Amino acid sequence: MLKNIVVPLDSSSYSWSAAQHAVKMAFPYRAAIHGLYVVDAKITEGQLLNDLNVDPEEAHDLYQAKGNKLLEKFEKECKGANVEFHPVIAEGVVSRMIRDKATEFNAELIIMGKKGINAQWSGPLFGSVAETVVRQAKRPVFLAQENYSPIEAVYVAYDGELVSIRALRFAAELCARCKWRMYVISVNRSEERQKELLQQAVEMAELHGLKITTVGGSGDTTEEIMAAVSEDPNALIVLGAYSSRLRKLILGSVSEQVMRQARQPVLVYRPLS
Repeated sequence: MLKNIVVPLDSSSYSWSAAQHAVKMAFPYRAAIHGLYVVDAKITEGQLLNDLNVDPEEAHDLYQAKGNKLLEKFEKECKGANVEFHPVIAEGVVSRMIRDKATEFNAELIIMGKKGINAQWSGPLFGSVAETVVRQAKRPVFLAQENYSPIEAVYVAYDGELVSIRALRFAAELCARCKWRMYVISVNRSEERQKELLQQAVEMAELHGLKITTVGGSGDTTEEIMAAVSEDPNALIVLGAYSSRLRKLILGSVSEQVMRQARQPVLVYRPLS
């Protein structure tokens, strides 16, 4: 159940894409959106302003005015969609403030851009702020791509591990609420185990009134996931944060590669804690 969603904003197209996704997801849940603009302390209190002989107070006021303008635009979007909205301006380290505000508002989900205002310098990587939030925030994080496209289907990587089961349940509820198609991908060299996992997914989806499409594979996990979603630009990919097959802590080899390669938005699921 989604009750509160935190959406960090900057002036990038990625963050506005995230804002649009948030509105679409919040409405069927009647969830509240907390639009967050962080005045970056590394800029307003950093050495650069001194080097440029810029008054820190003037810089702070300038960035706060910029934040107010972005939040006003977002508020209009939410009001037009009949979604509850709360504007928030904070000052500090951006990734830390996103994490802390999500905790403060008991948000079940963070929706943010895969990259930020410095996207042109990051190349194929996702942004450092997004990476830090995914690593540190103890809740699911949705990473939006640059150009918004409405979601029509969700692809869930499923391996039977506990976090994968929870991610599947989370995705199933999303699909039931938002009326999205659901696909479950299971990659396993054992055909018997693969069938078992996919049957588990079918039964779990049925509890939410869903009929799903299953996709099996036995090759490289990342390649199998990317192949499954390659022809579906209006898809959301859901990955569990901790999983033996998805490897390592949160940004393991598979999840990191998928986030870097995917043209679609990616939701990294992590249980609230």
